[in-house]
Amino acid sequence: MPPILRKAERTDYTALYNFTNSLSNIHRHLDWRDALEWLGRQPFWIYEENRRVLAALACPPEPPEVAWVRLFGVSVHTPLDRTWRGLFERALEDLRSCTPAPVVVSLALRDWYEDLLKRNGFSYNQDIIVFLYADPPPAQPQIDPRILLREMSEDELEKVKMIDHLAFERIWRLSPEDLRFAASKSSYCTVAELDGEIIGYTMSSSSGMYAHLARLAVHPRLQRQHLGFALVQDLLDHFINGLNYWGVTLNTQNDNSASVALYQRIGFRRTGEKFPVFVYPV
Repeated sequence: MPPILRKAERTDYTALYNFTNSLSNIHRHLDWRDALEWLGRQPFWIYEENRRVLAALACPPEPPEVAWVRLFGVSVHTPLDRTWRGLFERALEDLRSCTPAPVVVSLALRDWYEDLLKRNGFSYNQDIIVFLYADPPPAQPQIDPRILLREMSEDELEKVKMIDHLAFERIWRLSPEDLRFAASKSSYCTVAELDGEIIGYTMSSSSGMYAHLARLAVHPRLQRQHLGFALVQDLLDHFINGLNYWGVTLNTQNDNSASVALYQRIGFRRTGEKFPVFVYPV
């Protein structure tokens, strides 16, 4: 049988699992979910020959306005650019039928993939930069004594989503489903509360002896009032003093000057790692 392009189905899980763990060029998005958890959502296309997967591309929109490339893989014996274009053109047809048509965004975690995006119409948007904190936590800053810092409850995710969408630009916002996944994978989630209203939140995960601050958001009208500092100091105290972790990492955008300044003021240091973000307007 000649090679074919078709939409992936849930029954393709085993074949795709074997493919993504084979000798192939694989891009996986840094996500709360495994790339194969997106099976059943479109666009998710595969290129196969004799029922053997040669390439795959998944970029389902979540939230509806943004479609991150969650997975792209191609066998080392399969033409890279031609295969990408065949899969991506089908994915674009799916995305252009959405209302509104989402922007396609991708991290570039490998040089071969970054070069591929540049050759195929993606534009550089910004860098994700990595920070590490490995010292005793700083002193708690002075904030409004009416503000309560506490752990988040599951039934507060809808309120947290409102803060998330106010604090982040479009491509970085989380959908309600994203937030549920993030909360379920996190080991420490906190909120800042003022007069019964949630005004900020964090979500952090942990692995080995390090924690990772995955999400920090503060209501725009209360930014620059040390609230972000207090939320970060609280999680540093929780992980380093409370659990004896060796340190805490985080990622932020290189052009988010307020966040960069906050983390450096607290004592985070750049590790030198950076990952470019590329955008393709649908």
